[in-house]
Amino acid sequence: MLSTLVNTHHIKINLNATSKDELFQELVDVLHANNRISDKAQFLADIQQRESDSITCMDGIAYPHAKSKAVLEPAIAVGIKKETIAYGDEDGVEPSLFFMIASPDNGADHHIYVLQELFGKFGDEFLEAMHNATSEQQALDVLLSDQFS
Repeated sequence: MLSTLVNTHHIKINLNATSKDELFQELVDVLHANNRISDKAQFLADIQQRESDSITCMDGIAYPHAKSKAVLEPAIAVGIKKETIAYGDEDGVEPSLFFMIASPDNGADHHIYVLQELFGKFGDEFLEAMHNATSEQQALDVLLSDQFS
C-alpha cells in the first residue's frame, strides 16, 4: 500500500522546520505541491484538530494524520531531520522522522491500514536507516523495503 502513497517528490530528507507548527506547514506544502490536497489551510486545520485529540508520536517518529475534505488523493509526506523537533510526546523521545498521512474524508478507514503498515516498520534500525539516507530515492527504498516489515 505504501508504494501507491509516496514517491520521491513526497520526501524531504533535510527538513527546515524547527517547531511542530513549521513542520506541519512544510509537510502540508509538500502535499499541496504534488496535487494531493486542494486546500492547505483546511488540511492544516484538520491535522491540528486531530493532534489536539491526541499526540501522534512514539519512539522518535511522528505520524500526524487526518481525514479531510481537502484531500484529492491519499498520500504520505515524509520528512527527515537530523535534530529532533519538540512535539510534546508522552514518552519524552522527541521525533526526527515524520510521516504526514492525508486521507480523504469519505468514511473509509484508509489511514488505519497505512498506520498499521508503518507501525510494522518502526524501530531503531528503521529510524537509523532513514537518517542515513542521502537522497530521497534512498529514503524511499528504505521505506518500501521488506527488511523492516
